[in-house]
Amino acid sequence: MIDINTALGHWPFMRFPQTTPAKLSRHLKKEGITQALVSSIDAIFYPDPDVYNRLLAASLKSFPELLPVFTVNPVLANWEKIVESSKVKTVKIYPGYHNYSLLSAPVYLLAEKLIKNKMSLMIQMRVEDERSHHPLCQIPPVPVADIVRFAEKYPSLPVICFCPYFAELIPLTSGNENVYVDISFVEIMNTVTRVLKDVPAGRILFGSHTPFLYTRAAAMKTEYAEIDRKTYKMITETNAQKVFKLK
Repeated sequence: MIDINTALGHWPFMRFPQTTPAKLSRHLKKEGITQALVSSIDAIFYPDPDVYNRLLAASLKSFPELLPVFTVNPVLANWEKIVESSKVKTVKIYPGYHNYSLLSAPVYLLAEKLIKNKMSLMIQMRVEDERSHHPLCQIPPVPVADIVRFAEKYPSLPVICFCPYFAELIPLTSGNENVYVDISFVEIMNTVTRVLKDVPAGRILFGSHTPFLYTRAAAMKTEYAEIDRKTYKMITETNAQKVFKLK
């Protein structure tokens, strides 16, 4: 399996067991995950995310199965340098945590650059369930309507939505064929089987949101899904290979 939604670092409001690349690698392999896209948790809060992008990349050099995903804040002047230095054909943004609208000029410039470089854009809709936020750190999710409008504006840009709720899946994917969703925050009986009633298999990506959520819970969503082998392979591997141009 390829896990497109994992991270390393420290979070002010939780303590994680997977605190090093070695621990994360061992943990993911136990769940049958052979390759993972990894972002930096520390980059979310640090004034310049590229400081932790570089630290993340350096820490993963001995772990080829863990691919560093760089965090970009398009409001900062160094976003273009980050895009150009990315070894993976994607970058991740946090509009809620970095306090800008997805429908703004800096993000439009970023989108145009990504299209030129034949890259995709990861949008972190939320990091935690809003009900569990610290009372003095209430971060709103990225509005579904904004993502839909953004994806319509840039139909050639693959847009990957991280951590959408079940109720957000249909409006995200019903009109724009360039929008993809991960299943980490989708909690419903027979998760994957139910999601497939409304979302094409080619638009679903396996993401666990490790270490914020239990990796095993995400793995079970696909492991016990009532789907054929081809569909299972699409969701857990081939969709990610296609979107992120992985080998």
